[in-house]
Amino acid sequence: MTERIGFIGTGTITEAIVSGLTAEPRGLREIWVSPRNQETASRLSDKYTLVRVGRDNQEVADRCTLLCLAIRPRIAEDVLSKLHLGPTHCVFSFIATWNLERLRVLMPDVADIVRLAPLPMVAQAMGPTIVFPANPVAIKLFAPLGAAIPASDEKAFDCLFASTALMGSFFATLESHAIWLQDKGIPYRDARAYLASLFSGLASTAKARFETFAELSKEFSTPGGLNEQVTADLERAGALNAQHLALDRVLDRIRNP
Repeated sequence: MTERIGFIGTGTITEAIVSGLTAEPRGLREIWVSPRNQETASRLSDKYTLVRVGRDNQEVADRCTLLCLAIRPRIAEDVLSKLHLGPTHCVFSFIATWNLERLRVLMPDVADIVRLAPLPMVAQAMGPTIVFPANPVAIKLFAPLGAAIPASDEKAFDCLFASTALMGSFFATLESHAIWLQDKGIPYRDARAYLASLFSGLASTAKARFETFAELSKEFSTPGGLNEQVTADLERAGALNAQHLALDRVLDRIRNP
């Protein structure tokens, strides 16, 4: 395991990864973060003794041979064009819309480039992280943070990355259910607690078992019952197909930025 890791970009994902890594450092001695988001960088360095804040991006790169790119696509080219990286560097990129070919153009001299899709849940060691190619350092680093899932190729990586766009709609769906219950007289706090527990239980069931989701849906839906009715209503309304269309648009955005 590497002793130092650096982050270019100090936002939500960086904070989540740092929180997860510091819970069980596993030989990690220093975590360097860039100063661009000074509030987050200062909060991390105040909270965790392993965290150091670099003077600039280049100092982070100079201090660490393992470098994570947690920057937005629109500023990526400007940031990377100013970095001096060499053959000792291994780069983990979290930039959704930048494929390996594009990354290599701006970082031709680095030893290795790996694409990853870490999620905020890594802070609680509950986040699945997609990895391509199957770099052993990346897998060893992220597996304890929930799961490290190697993609078979870059096309598969892009498809799996697109599915991460379901997080916002997941919570929006729960909010819609909670508001419905609130409108029926259930206090929002009670509705939220119940729905969070309900969906957590369903997710745990799906994770613990090996049937297809269609098989689980059938098992959890009594013929002629309430669950079957809701599924049928949603299908007729086009709600399920709408998710496919939304994911197609996300995938196109990833592949054709």
